[in-house]
Amino acid sequence: MIDWKDMLARGGLAATEKRLLVVHALAEAGAPATPQELLAVLGAKLNRVTLYRILDLLVEHRVAARHNAGERAFRYCLSAGHEHHAHFTCSRCGHTECLDSGQFGDGLSALLSHLPMRVDTAEIRFGGVCRGCQGG
Repeated sequence: MIDWKDMLARGGLAATEKRLLVVHALAEAGAPATPQELLAVLGAKLNRVTLYRILDLLVEHRVAARHNAGERAFRYCLSAGHEHHAHFTCSRCGHTECLDSGQFGDGLSALLSHLPMRVDTAEIRFGGVCRGCQGG
């Protein structure tokens, strides 16, 4: 069982009722979600402006990751403190999912260590065709 209050505290944030609602909605989404998708789940519990403010705060404190899946709206997911978070987006059905950064082994860390600057965050997006659209 994930302790949402602890997750926020590790990000340096107080566990307010509305922040907990957003973190829980992100976790329950099961895949990176747009603000519109989150609002549909949260209903009247949260207005649009408050949601965007909380999402920005969660990203700033590395509790959530924001990325562009090639759509008009950003998608958000819990980052669990990972600095380098990768995603896959299917070009046929639009399904987007988080990829475990551990799948990249030491390759990503090695690449970043050779850059002449400090990289605090990285957005990596793979595109292609998901298993469902491949027929298996």
